Amino acid sequence: MLVIDAVVHGYDFRPENRNPNCPQASYDGMVDFLYRVGHTSVESGKPGYLMSRDEFTAGWTAEELAEIVFVESDVDVLYYHGVEIDGFFSGGASPYELGKALKRAYPGRVQLYAPVDPLRGPAELELMEQRIREDDIDGLKFYPTNGVIDPEISSSKLTLLNDRELVFPYLEKARELGMRRIAIHKAVPAGAGPRVLNHVDDVTTAAIAFPDMTFEVVHSGWAFLEDCALQLRSHGNIYATIESVSNMIVRKPRKFAEIIGTLMAHGGTDRILFATGVPSAHPQPIVEALRDFTMPEDLVEGWGFPELTDEIKAKLLGGNAARLHGLDPAEVKRRISTDGIAERRAAYLAEGERPWKLHRERLAA
Repeated sequence: MLVIDAVVHGYDFRPENRNPNCPQASYDGMVDFLYRVGHTSVESGKPGYLMSRDEFTAGWTAEELAEIVFVESDVDVLYYHGVEIDGFFSGGASPYELGKALKRAYPGRVQLYAPVDPLRGPAELELMEQRIREDDIDGLKFYPTNGVIDPEISSSKLTLLNDRELVFPYLEKARELGMRRIAIHKAVPAGAGPRVLNHVDDVTTAAIAFPDMTFEVVHSGWAFLEDCALQLRSHGNIYATIESVSNMIVRKPRKFAEIIGTLMAHGGTDRILFATGVPSAHPQPIVEALRDFTMPEDLVEGWGFPELTDEIKAKLLGGNAARLHGLDPAEVKRRISTDGIAERRAAYLAEGERPWKLHRERLAA
C-alpha cells in the first residue's frame, strides 16, 4: 500500500532560533513541552529510537528528514508543513525554506504546505499569493496563534478561521488562486489563552463559509474528541489529520483505539489522514504498529467501533491523503520506484536499524 505521512516538520529549536523578544524561560518551556509530550511520552522503547533533548533540539537538514522518512521507514510520500510562531522563533518553528529544499530534492515524494500568519499584516497576503504563484505549493498551513501575548486580552494573539476580517480575506484569495487545501493546528495547546485557541469550532464556520475548500484539522482528536468527531459527521470538507494521535499507537494503544474508533464511528473512514509530525517521533514504529493493530474486541462489541481491516488501514495510511491531493497511488508507486530510495532502504535494513542515522552522524562530527 502507499504510505503517506501527512505532516512532517523540520523543527528548529536551537538556542539561536529564539526570538530575542521571547524570554529564555518561555522558549525553554515551549521546547521542553514539545520534547516531553511530543517525543519522550510516545517514542518507541526499542534501542536507538529515543532521542536526547540535545538531539531533538539540534535542528534538521532536508537530507536528514528524507533519510528518516524514506530510507529508515516504509513511508513513500510526505507532506511538509511550514510553521512560523513568531513570538518564539525568529526563523520559524518548522522553516518553510527547508520544506522547499525537500521538495526540490524529492519532487515525486514531497507535498509542501506554506505557512500563513495573518497577524503579520497586509504584506502576508501578498506573500501568500507569491508563494501560491511561484513555489509549487500544495496547501496552506495556519496556526491559531503567533505566540505573542496580547496584554489587552491577557491571552495569546489569535488567528481563528472564523475571523471574517482577519482570516477570510486569505481564504478568499487562496480560493481565487485555486489553492483549496487548508490545514490548521488544533487540539494540542498552542499558546496561553482560553480554550477557543485550541478548540475546533472556528474550522466548522470556515468549512460552511467555503464549501468548495477542504480543511484539515491537525491533531484532530488529541483533545475535544467528540467535537472533532461531530465535525467529520457534519461536514464533508473537513478532514481529521491524526498527527500526535497516530504516535500514541506505539506506547498507548488503548488511547489510540478510543480516539480513532470514535472518529471512524462518527465520520467514517474516508477523511482520516495518518501523520506522525516527524521528527516528533520516528515513523517506522508507528507504521508497523498500525499495520499490526487490531481494534480491541470490547470496543467493537460494546462501543460499536469498526474493525480496522486491511482496506481501512490502506485508507488511513495513504489512500485518503492521496485522494485529497488528487494522487493515483499506483502511479505514485510506479514513479518513485526508480528514484533510488528502494536501494538505499534495502542497504539500510541490511546494516541493521540505526534510527536518526544521518542526524546523529552530523551531530557527532
